[in-house]
Formats: sequence, structure tokens, C-alpha cells
Amino acid sequence: MKRLKTRILSQALTFFFLCGFLCFASPLEAKIVFSVDGDIFVMNDDGSRRRRLTHTPQSIDKQPRWSPDGKRVAFSRILDKTRTQTTGEVFVMNADGTDPRRLTHNNVIDSSPSWSPDGTELAFTSVRSGHFEVHVVDVATGDIRQVTTGGKDLEPSASPDWSPDGTRFVFERFILIPGISRKTIYVMDVDGNNQRPLHPDAPPLIDSPRWSSDGQQILFFKSKRLPDGDFNHYIVLRIGGRDQEISDINDRLGNNFIIAGACWMENDRSILLALKLMNKPSPNYDLYRYTFETQGLRRLPIESSDENWPDWTAGALSVSPQGKLPTLWGELKQMK
Repeated sequence: MKRLKTRILSQALTFFFLCGFLCFASPLEAKIVFSVDGDIFVMNDDGSRRRRLTHTPQSIDKQPRWSPDGKRVAFSRILDKTRTQTTGEVFVMNADGTDPRRLTHNNVIDSSPSWSPDGTELAFTSVRSGHFEVHVVDVATGDIRQVTTGGKDLEPSASPDWSPDGTRFVFERFILIPGISRKTIYVMDVDGNNQRPLHPDAPPLIDSPRWSSDGQQILFFKSKRLPDGDFNHYIVLRIGGRDQEISDINDRLGNNFIIAGACWMENDRSILLALKLMNKPSPNYDLYRYTFETQGLRRLPIESSDENWPDWTAGALSVSPQGKLPTLWGELKQMK
């Protein structure tokens, strides 16, 4: 009998150990890093355990991006809130907000960092040459090389995103037409060669491209000018050589919204968006999740402040000091 009790106790302890291990090792501890009122925050992807990573009253921190291993966050910092259009630097910090390190030192606009797949370099936008161009910085050494050389009068380039195989960039290119503001998307090799447009006959604005994790799709935003001079905004996927508008989002939210960042989630099964609904009183940027399989659009718990520039990872450190805990998207309000 004593042996039986011992065996039962041993099995029970093993069971609880395995349950605890699954809770602490579950890949469902995926999290979101995002910007709120000039600081970087992190939270679980159900909106829980929201925590501030930076607190810089004199600066503005924005455009955070997880490193491929989820252990670091790159972001851009406007060092002086009074000079938002003329200054910005690229920083890197640990996933818990410790050890922030400045990578660029120009006191011009350096912004929109994107990690290389191996986590050793960051592509970013800089105006150090006098106009927007794509640059790359070595995270360990701080060495910088310029990739694009469009020139002030030859279509400046911005917002690069590294392909998953590390061989290409997708990026924004400004189209200089007198009296018309236009922007479209290009793809090029990482050395700047073989630049080619995805949309030769683009509408007024196409921007904010992001590769899918399998490298087969590109997520971006498109704006169409209306006869009255206003714009309709759409979230679009580029699959092969064709565009696919995600019309479900417009069907539920209308066309009168502004976008401040988007990213892929869950092995390209979902996307995360920062949207401001302009027809609402005192509108803010809120985070929404769109799932392709169900065509479901859900909003994370509402906050009174702007939440923008979201980025998602499946492999970062836990938000809470209690360790990694499994989290699921809760029963959030379905947006109509």
C-alpha cells in the first residue's frame, strides 16, 4: 500500500510538473510591442499585462520592432519633442526595456528600423545625405552603409522591410510629380541593385510594406483619391503579381480611417493593425486583429491614448515577472 501511495504521489507530481512546464514553455506567450504617447509598451496579445518599456518625457519613442529571436527591440527616438520633423535616432534595447543603446548619431531623421533575419543588422530610413534614403547599420559595431542613392530630385526612398531570406528589401519610394504627392512600393536586392516597382501604375499613396514570414506575400496600405478630393484607405496583400484588398475591414469600419502601422501575426494567419476611426468623437489609434480564416476583426481592450506602430512576436521574454504564461485572445467585442 505504501508503494502504491508513493507511485500515485510520484505520478501526480509528474503531472503537475508537466502542466507547469507547458505553461512556462508554451509558445502562446506571444506579445505585442507598440508605441503609446511617445513611449514604448509591451503586452500579451490578448491585451493583458500591459507594461511600459521606456519613459522619456523629453523624447518621443516610436516604430518598435522585435528582433528575430524576440530578445531585443529596435525603435526610433526623436530626441527633442519640439523637433519632430528634423531629428531622430535608432536605438536598441532588451525585451524588458533594459540597456537601451543608441546606434546612430547624426541628429537628423533616422527612423523605421527593420531587423535582418539573423539579427545582426538593421535597415532604416535616414536623411543624413540630405534626403530620404535606405541605410543599414551593423548592430554590434555601429558601421553604416547607404543602400539607395535616389537623390533629392530622383525619388527618395524610405521604410525598408527585410525579406525573410535576407536577400531583398521592400520599401517605399516617393514619386516626384509637380503638384501631386505620390508614393509607391519597390523591391531591391540588399546591395541596392535590381530596383523594381511592384505597382508601375500606382494610386496616389501606397506605403508601409511588410513581408510575410514565408516571403510569399507583402502587406501594405493603399489610398484612393475620391472625386471630392478625399481618400479611401485599404489594407492590401500582394500575392505573386496580384493585389488583394481586405475588403472585410472596410465593410465593418467604413473607409474613413487612418493607419499607423501593421504587422503579421501567427505565421501569417492574422494581421495586427493600428487604426484611427475618423468618424468617432475624439478618435484614437486602437489596435485591431484581423484573422484570415474567419474574416474576424477584433479590437484589443480600449485605451484612452493612441496605440500605434504595433509589432508581434512569438518568442519574446515574458511580460510579467511571474514568467511565461499561456495567453489566448479573449472574447473581445466583434466590430460591426
